[in-house]
Amino acid sequence: MLVTAITQQKKDETKYNIFIDDAYAFALPMQDILYFKLKEGREVPEETIEYIQNSLIYIKAQDLALHYIGYKMRTVKEIRMKLEEKEFSEEVIEKVIAFLEKYGYADDREYCRKYIKEKLRMKPKSGYALKIELRQRGISSRIIDEVMAEAEMDEEGDAFRWLEKKSRGNWPPADEKQKKKLYDFLLRKGYSYDVIGEAFRQMNEEYGGED
Repeated sequence: MLVTAITQQKKDETKYNIFIDDAYAFALPMQDILYFKLKEGREVPEETIEYIQNSLIYIKAQDLALHYIGYKMRTVKEIRMKLEEKEFSEEVIEKVIAFLEKYGYADDREYCRKYIKEKLRMKPKSGYALKIELRQRGISSRIIDEVMAEAEMDEEGDAFRWLEKKSRGNWPPADEKQKKKLYDFLLRKGYSYDVIGEAFRQMNEEYGGED
């Protein structure tokens, strides 16, 4: 196998990209390049390349991924993007992802469950808004729909409690401008017109207001 190019990385100048037979293979610091006697135009035994890829590089990628998820749960997409950012090869990334999924370190379904539970506990949003946020994190629509079907969601109750909090005991709204402000706030939370209308109706029933 022929080392066809060795180029310094721009993001991390301590590492160099190694190209084998004109294809990107991996990145190494200079001390490893010297240790394995890698040099442009030099033939390298296939066993050496396999050892570097399957042991040295893979372990580094695995350690990085485990550290990345060590203090916060991540989606598969987020882990993949982190490894791509560090310029690991697609082959190594897939191998790391497979390891993380096998042992439960990466689980989009569990991430989805915890994300929805935490959001509903801290700052409730509509199912629509939560779905958008989860899709942005790379979770498939199928997983989101299945998990949301299991979740105990009460959009009308949440919207009602938001109105209680935002009105601060001053109900009904002083004027149309204040009413629109509250209405727009709930729209930004992703609640539908029907849910918002029901929340306003409950507020009027609870605290008095328009018939």
